[in-house]
Amino acid sequence: MPALALGSCLLAGSKPLISDTAHDLQVRVLSARAVTFVSTADNLLSQASPDELRLRLTDGRELTPVLVGQDRQVTGFTDNGDPLAEHRLHVLFAHPLPSGEDVSFKFGSQAMSFRYAADAVSSAIQVNQVGYPTAGPKYAYVGEWLGTAGPLPVDSNRFDILNRAGESVFGGPLVLRSRSDPWSGNNVYAADFSDFQSPGAYRLRVPGIGISYPFKIGDRVYEHVYKRVARLFYHSRNGTSISEPWADPGYERPGGIDPELDGVLHERVMTSPLGTGSTRDRRHPVVRGWFDAGDYGQYMTNAAPVWYSIGVGMDLAPRNFRDDDLGIPESGNGVPDLIDELEWGMDWALSMQAEDGGVYWRIASRRWDSTLPHQVDEPRLIAERTTHATAVFAAMAAIHARLVRSQRPERADLVLKAGLSAWRFVKTHRQWPPEGEQFRNPEGVSAGEYPDRSAKDALAWAAAELFRTTGNHEFLVEFDKAFGDLRLDPTGSVSFRDQGMGALWAYLMSPDPARDDGLVAHARETLLAGAEWRLRQMDAHPFRAAQHPAIQLAGWGNFAHSTRATAPLLQAWHISGDDRFRNAAWLTTGPQLGTNPQSMSYITGVGSRSPQHPLSKLSMYDNVDRPLNGIPVNGPHYHLPAIWDSTRAVNSGYFPRENPPPDALASGYPALRRYTDSELLPPMSEPTVAEIAVTAVAYGLLRDENFAFGPQTRGRPVGE
Repeated sequence: MPALALGSCLLAGSKPLISDTAHDLQVRVLSARAVTFVSTADNLLSQASPDELRLRLTDGRELTPVLVGQDRQVTGFTDNGDPLAEHRLHVLFAHPLPSGEDVSFKFGSQAMSFRYAADAVSSAIQVNQVGYPTAGPKYAYVGEWLGTAGPLPVDSNRFDILNRAGESVFGGPLVLRSRSDPWSGNNVYAADFSDFQSPGAYRLRVPGIGISYPFKIGDRVYEHVYKRVARLFYHSRNGTSISEPWADPGYERPGGIDPELDGVLHERVMTSPLGTGSTRDRRHPVVRGWFDAGDYGQYMTNAAPVWYSIGVGMDLAPRNFRDDDLGIPESGNGVPDLIDELEWGMDWALSMQAEDGGVYWRIASRRWDSTLPHQVDEPRLIAERTTHATAVFAAMAAIHARLVRSQRPERADLVLKAGLSAWRFVKTHRQWPPEGEQFRNPEGVSAGEYPDRSAKDALAWAAAELFRTTGNHEFLVEFDKAFGDLRLDPTGSVSFRDQGMGALWAYLMSPDPARDDGLVAHARETLLAGAEWRLRQMDAHPFRAAQHPAIQLAGWGNFAHSTRATAPLLQAWHISGDDRFRNAAWLTTGPQLGTNPQSMSYITGVGSRSPQHPLSKLSMYDNVDRPLNGIPVNGPHYHLPAIWDSTRAVNSGYFPRENPPPDALASGYPALRRYTDSELLPPMSEPTVAEIAVTAVAYGLLRDENFAFGPQTRGRPVGE
């Protein structure tokens, strides 16, 4: 019977290290003193006898448990959609296992063995699996969870950085950051190696635990992450084939939606309050653009933040976004590739505008598609024109015209003209849906609703962007009027629902001396207040995530999409010169790329361990086993919306209980472990173009270390 050298606990959905198929049993080693037995069979582990929990060494000695804990989690689904749960029994011993020796135990009638290796990769060591900037802050974390038995003891108080040869080149103390941490279940220890600045490839070692996944230290460690994420725009294009030499090998497809099916006005359009002026024959051709998320819908209000994110990236570090850096058909044309992608998106946005300036807010299939785009065989339906969609289009157009004017002045004029037409439409038509109401799908349509009950922030954003682009004081007056009605959340991001912070940034970045000094000061203070909040949250959070402090609100990417904080922090640095914001921006990549309780990169194809089953129909229906590279999944979610069988199964599958009282969160299943890699769980696995843009711009901003540490590249402070 062969013995296997084992590392530590694998993640949900991973292959077993050692398995007894007769008993459906796996063994995972967490540390020199902790072993986990894993089964997908109900009650198998609960029936284990004390003898079966004893380990026997080759010399006959026995290791008797001193602590036993258990937990349970749904880790996947069968082809029929039935949940698969892992039942885990964690066993802690008083003395460490010897490295390299066979360790045996009996389970039922069958003897099994394994071998502990002191230098095996351990999920109890959480590093940024891509790497760290040479002169930037560098943190890793150490800790694991034994279910109902609580945190894994970490016996060593030191760490070492190992080079490729396995030699220690730096070391330091482990510092306890959070005891019995309710977010993760760990005793969270931090390893700070910020002072180590030698470029190269390394691992982190903790005696008695193991070694980390590899990581790099260098000046351009995030360049390939930027490229992988940003290239999702190309792979998500509608209206074209995705082909060699630009497509990732294996992900080619012959086209997008059949142009004859794109699109048809839904019958409700004609009777909607803004329906006047719509095409009477219901045919309204739509071109290009990107598929929004896991499905193939294209949504104006969720596409708009793409322009905001890319516009901010160009404001902060235009030299970081270059021509010929994404490998797309337009590469080499003298225009930054990311702007070329915006051009593809703007062609779609322009085609969604009616002749009178009103903008249709969505085109999507009547029901969710279950095939590749070129195989869709039903007409796609165009939803009503809305005030919100028309207003955000005006803002998009203003940003777009500003970004392309120096290289394509005629294109800038065309797009700006469309934006001005949209503005006239919203100023001459009543608001719909009315303030306080949100768009609802017509009966029989399953596309996303992206609910928003207010258009005030969209109107303010449009006025601010048009003012910044044109210098026309009509828009300054409109912004001043709209500003008083804005309800601003400086801790939030620009999204389909909230554009207020986008309006402030546009106003602040305008050079026009006619701006109101009081509003300039207020805008500046609000942006800085949001950055200060992020600093406080990062300081308090065990994994330095700029996350809301309420554990019950963990979800929708507010941990896994940690780079949502990158641009706001760098915006604050840009307007203040305060290096605290610059330094913190480098830390925002950590939770997304591996410094998390699951020791996992939440971007497909990035890092040593990443998701394999994101909700991306472009990946689900191709002929490649692995998903497209660069998909930033939403990650852990405290309580899934119980609207599908899959989400209800995950919610009810946790042990310890899913929802402990707020004053006893540490006794429940930890929030940041609640991630199951499955396309059946949209809140965990489905990003949109808005998240893709935020993530791509974040790594684009951080791709060149000279941007963040070279003061000669810093933009001028504004509002001072």
